[in-house]
Amino acid sequence: MLTSSTSTIHSIIDAALADYTKLTGTDLSKTPFATALEQSNSLEVVLQLLHEREKAFKEYRDDDRKLLNCLSPAVKVLQSFSDIVGAVGQVSHTRHPVTPF
Repeated sequence: MLTSSTSTIHSIIDAALADYTKLTGTDLSKTPFATALEQSNSLEVVLQLLHEREKAFKEYRDDDRKLLNCLSPAVKVLQSFSDIVGAVGQVSHTRHPVTPF
């Protein structure tokens, strides 16, 4: 049996999913997470599901930061090399007037 607060939460979630679908063209209501939300029967279950998604997102974000931290030194080296090559290229393509002796 759904309580009034759970019913209200489902209404809010349904409206948010509909808005997201309109904005992005992606129907999140077809995902396993949305199915789990639909099947939840208490506020505690909804909060637990949201907590699990928050934890998964933080782990994903931290893994992404590890990758960026590893790539950052390589990008800096490549940028420095590119700057040097660009400077050499500019010098070699500069035309100097020839002065007669």
